[in-house]
Amino acid sequence: MRATAVLLATALAASALTGVPAQAAAPDVLNVSFGGSFSSGNTYTAATGEVMGGTLTRRSGAESLDPARGVVLGGGADGVRFQPSTALSGGDVQRSFLIETAYTPDATQGNLATITAIGGAIFGRYNGTNLQYGFSVESGGEWRDVVQSVPVPSAGEQHVLALAYEVGGGGATLHAFLDGQQLPAAVSTDGDATWHPDAGADIGLGNEVHPSALQRGLEGSIRQVRLATFAGAFNPADLKLARPVVSTAKVSVGFEGQIGADGNYQPALGERADPAPSISGGVVPEPGRLRLSGDSAVRWDASGLPEDSGVLAETVLSPDVLRPGVQLIDLLGIAQLVVGQDDVELKAGGQTVPIELPVPSVKEGVRYYYLGLAIENGDTVTVLTGASAVRRTVPVATSNGQVRWLVGARGMAYGVGVSTFLGKPPSETKGLQALPCVVGRLEPGRTQPVAEGECVTSLVAKASAIRPDARQVAWQRMEQTAFLHFGVNTFTGLEWGHGDEDPDLFRPTGLDTDQWARTLRDSGFKLAILTVKHHDGFLLYPSRYSKHSVAASSWEDGKGDVVRAFVTSMRKYGLKVGLYLSPADENQYLDGVYANGSAHTPRTIPTLVPGDDREGRDLPQYTLTASDYGAYMLNQLYELLTEYGPVDEVWFDGAQGRIPPDKVETYDFPSWYTLIRELAPQATIAVSGPDVRWVGNESGLARPDEFSVVPTITKPNGSPDYALGYAAADQGSRKALLAGRDAGATELAWWPAESDVSIREGWFHHPEQEPRSVEQLTDIYYKSVGRNSVLLLNIPPDRQGRFDERDVTRLAEWRARLAAEMPSDLAREAQATGDGVSPRAAIDGNPDTSWRNPGTGTLALTLPKPATLRRVSLGEDIRFGQQIESGVVEVRTADGWQQVATFGAVGQRRILTLDSPATTTELRVRITQSRSKVRLATVSVF
Repeated sequence: MRATAVLLATALAASALTGVPAQAAAPDVLNVSFGGSFSSGNTYTAATGEVMGGTLTRRSGAESLDPARGVVLGGGADGVRFQPSTALSGGDVQRSFLIETAYTPDATQGNLATITAIGGAIFGRYNGTNLQYGFSVESGGEWRDVVQSVPVPSAGEQHVLALAYEVGGGGATLHAFLDGQQLPAAVSTDGDATWHPDAGADIGLGNEVHPSALQRGLEGSIRQVRLATFAGAFNPADLKLARPVVSTAKVSVGFEGQIGADGNYQPALGERADPAPSISGGVVPEPGRLRLSGDSAVRWDASGLPEDSGVLAETVLSPDVLRPGVQLIDLLGIAQLVVGQDDVELKAGGQTVPIELPVPSVKEGVRYYYLGLAIENGDTVTVLTGASAVRRTVPVATSNGQVRWLVGARGMAYGVGVSTFLGKPPSETKGLQALPCVVGRLEPGRTQPVAEGECVTSLVAKASAIRPDARQVAWQRMEQTAFLHFGVNTFTGLEWGHGDEDPDLFRPTGLDTDQWARTLRDSGFKLAILTVKHHDGFLLYPSRYSKHSVAASSWEDGKGDVVRAFVTSMRKYGLKVGLYLSPADENQYLDGVYANGSAHTPRTIPTLVPGDDREGRDLPQYTLTASDYGAYMLNQLYELLTEYGPVDEVWFDGAQGRIPPDKVETYDFPSWYTLIRELAPQATIAVSGPDVRWVGNESGLARPDEFSVVPTITKPNGSPDYALGYAAADQGSRKALLAGRDAGATELAWWPAESDVSIREGWFHHPEQEPRSVEQLTDIYYKSVGRNSVLLLNIPPDRQGRFDERDVTRLAEWRARLAAEMPSDLAREAQATGDGVSPRAAIDGNPDTSWRNPGTGTLALTLPKPATLRRVSLGEDIRFGQQIESGVVEVRTADGWQQVATFGAVGQRRILTLDSPATTTELRVRITQSRSKVRLATVSVF
């Protein structure tokens, strides 16, 4: 462990020790979690938000995609090959890079089964019972492998292998991390990796790219992979899929748990205590506070601590604890912090050093101090007060194997902690996530701030106080919306165009937007979104700001306007209108507008062009900050939002098309949002927007427990982002709130999920493809709409400009299947009783009335006659937030009440399929855990 400590300390402190300024992080070359599809044969089409600066291709064709696992591999020839647009190697190019792979291995692996391989030279692979990583070097016609090995990680669990290849000084270093723990580096001082001429810069995921080793497939799955280049020394802070492990919390207690009858502390969610500390002379009167009586102490058995790591003990306490003689921290009998007459004293090595405390910190009116006491290398003691650190070298002493806090204290304490650390100064390795656990006055709103170290009690209270705005409520209540991918790609057969296609390729022979609207209305859709512009930049309306549009086609003699026909038909048949304008634009990139380095300066919108037909009109004008391309987007948004009537949704994605990652435009999202709010205040701004988030895959499947309240951060371009990453399996539970806090979340926000999927394998129409089966579409419905997500189903028009009749037939069959499985609601004729207020309101069919209870309670329904039940649908009145966290459904049988279903998050709608059909006249819904008062607006029984 000592060697690992030195390695980690060296790597993490490299910038500080060498004086080399930190290099700016380069944009990702690849960052996908396989939420897209192999929709173009074996070529992968990235999902919204994924980065793909190159081409990703499956190897054998047997590789499959699973929303929960990523790409599933069966070993042998299975794998995925990535060809970057810009070479990592070859010729005179040698670039340092970082590749992170989140993967789950099966129990057995073939010989040299490969997790990742680069250029036929660099590898991370299985080798018997070891995980081997390194690179091959050729010099003077001789080959040698520079390798390291560690024991293989556990099978059946997800792991993250990160390899950072750093070139320089005539050699190379391969830094390696497994699940954030740094491994010994593979180092060559006389030559770097020698790339195989036939592999070039290609990267293998789950397999090799070396021509003689193409059967070294991994058995398991790859959930996410990220590739980025860097310059200078590698900085472990650049790791994203698994953060580098610097300190490890052994105890992190904020007193949200309980003290058992034996005096041992029982940790609450988010706390860590292994083993549990014992507490004497103290009680926990409310979550987050330990009241001490004066004859008190908190003790922890430290005999299991590693001998070669530093140790830090911490506490957070109120000023009234600072009474002379109180021993605040006794760390292993080697050093103590004791309250003196006028200050706090460090006693160590026979010395007494006075420690001046800063002014107390304040949280929600509660005053407190933070104190830490650390031992480094066995002979350096450091006192932390939150504002400064005092370091002293003391004679080496023998540990007594125990940490004690607050001996003889009277007053209130808010937390204690112990952590071990490697290499880093203790002031940078604080492990205690505890501040006074105080919930201040909360005003309901769409967001709530997150504080560092905030307790779970406070986070849950804030989550319960978050409310959607009116546009979000209206959007979620639609439940089922449609996507229409239509454009020049429809005629080229591509999924992603190149931006230089001839506009005259776009010539639909029988555009029928009324057919679109009738079909969607009859299939239960409430809104449709048209791809006004995909990544290729071709526009489906005649914009004043681009020649790459329908106006340059011979279709309709250049006077055609798909957007106008679309919005007219949608409104005619009672559907709402959504418009998708891709932020990425390959045509504008080729024209030198996109990512041209122009300054973000104030621009007048609309910007009139020569001969503008709006000249002289009294137009509303706006001054907004934008680059050249940002102004291009603003002007087109202005056209769309002022000339086509009301728009109900504006949809931005995060895909980059084929634009190189180092040429990505910094989007002016705040200005775009401002203009949309001004011109279409009723419109939701989706995906790369503040109102709606992407669920994280393009399979149409939401998480089993999908929360609308999630922890968020803000990107440098001003758009909201996932604190936990878009692919996280849990976005909103109590555990996720804590994980989001630790990941740097700045807010909790109402950001509900949209689950997008295409009725066919591709997003644009390809005649050879068939629609999904009724069974697949039905399963998607239950796992999207039935899991508190809005379903966005893509139905692509064909080259005529009509929906394919196969798709129309399949939609009708799907609608019939849902009607058969959820016919008339049996609850409407039932009698309702229950705890709380207005139980009948849950079954009256009105989403604005609800059964209300304090947070847990039972709603019982009595049916007029026996019925065989198969499904139960629940829904909260989301105008008052999302509160339910768990519950059960039970039916009355001859043997009493029998549980037939369990549930977690509810939100707008949760559809439960009973474990088995049950015939009864009585059922009940029991809420077993919630965040605050529950308003259950709908209970339907089928």
